Amino acid sequence: MASCFPSGHTAAAVAFTAAVTPAWLWVGAACAVPTVLMAVERVHSGAHYPSDVAAGAVIGVAAAALVRTAPRLLLRHLA
Repeated sequence: MASCFPSGHTAAAVAFTAAVTPAWLWVGAACAVPTVLMAVERVHSGAHYPSDVAAGAVIGVAAAALVRTAPRLLLRHLA
């Protein structure tokens, strides 16, 4: 099994889905389906261990939260 910790594919897909969902709920829900399928495929194909995919998902959610929060924090700091 060739594994690289964490799964960058999962991190990117989850980050996109998590960033889009608050603005467009239906688009986020539609993106969630291929995101989950891709994450499962990474494990099923032997490209990653489940922990790699889980870590990628956590990183993706954290990245989306940072991207959505950073402008407000920056504006508050500059004001």
